[in-house]
Amino acid sequence: MQTYARPEAVEAGHVEYAAKITAKILEFYEGHFGLKYEMKDLDQIALPDLEPLAMENWGLITYQEGALLYEEGVSSWLHKELITSVIAHELAHQVTMKWWNEIWLNEGFATYMSYLAVDHAEPSFQIVSSGWRPVICCYLILIAPTSGKEKFIMDDLHTAFEEDALLTSHPLSTPSDYVQTPGGHGAENAGELCG
Repeated sequence: MQTYARPEAVEAGHVEYAAKITAKILEFYEGHFGLKYEMKDLDQIALPDLEPLAMENWGLITYQEGALLYEEGVSSWLHKELITSVIAHELAHQVTMKWWNEIWLNEGFATYMSYLAVDHAEPSFQIVSSGWRPVICCYLILIAPTSGKEKFIMDDLHTAFEEDALLTSHPLSTPSDYVQTPGGHGAENAGELCG
């Protein structure tokens, strides 16, 4: 496993935290799923100009520099948490779906697993480790975090509810025929999703 960046960032040691935490997260996933990572290599690279934040390519995960590089004594605790969370999310994507019409499931799975992986790799972040309790709200019983950073889960849940409530929301799953591919396959059905 290699972590790449601009030569001056590597020389200054800004990739060391990412390399260390990636190994811990990968070890967690292998233990959790009872599987070994199948690829010969798993490299990651910090790029100065990348959109999106990161991308889970097989064998080479790409990141914006700010999502991978950590400078001890300069970078904040929240920045360290962000780096750990993004790495955990991208590594979780190595378990992938059969076809792109289920991308919501892939993203949801990666987000959920990243909470567990971060909690294992950096327990001091308290992502999910301090427990859960039932909360009665509007005649519904919800399972809510008791304290700490578990609010991330609630924030993500409520963000999903807000998006789902929009008139522009759409079904999570669509037939694979509706997915547009480079050859145009599925494009003839794309209009059916809007009506």
